[in-house]
Amino acid sequence: MADWSIDYASINPIKKKSNIANPVGFEQGALSNAKAGSKSTRQSTAQETHNDTALKIRRAWDVAWSPAKSIPMNAFMLYMTGNGVQIFSVMITAMLFFQPAKAIMSLQQNFARFESKETATELIVPKLVFLGLHILTMLLGVYKVNAMGLLPTTTSDWLAFLPHKQVLEYVAL
Repeated sequence: MADWSIDYASINPIKKKSNIANPVGFEQGALSNAKAGSKSTRQSTAQETHNDTALKIRRAWDVAWSPAKSIPMNAFMLYMTGNGVQIFSVMITAMLFFQPAKAIMSLQQNFARFESKETATELIVPKLVFLGLHILTMLLGVYKVNAMGLLPTTTSDWLAFLPHKQVLEYVAL
């Protein structure tokens, strides 16, 4: 026989296998834990419920902060479209109003998978963060509409008999 081969016939099955190491990831008490009494099962169920609650809250916070990831991209798109009134800038600005409005309307559906008896009160703050970030996106759209000159801010915008405000000087920053 070769030096690297093992003769399985020479291994005594009755002899204790203390010289053979356990494989990686093997837990010695795994089989005994599976056969444990109902008392330990109840304790582990309570601990799993607590872990599930913590996991649900963590995932709810992930959903709550997800609108913050799109705010820098939306701001960059607004910057790149300029302050002129073109179809592309109007479409981007309309997107800043309609998408957050749809997300706000589906607030309960977004957080429904995290709702339970334990998490009912803990989901209020993530919902408010989600709502606030979408309102911030809408405020970005209001800023863009104002920068394009489409937001009526003077009395002459509302009344036809008043003359429009004359701009005497422009400053480029």
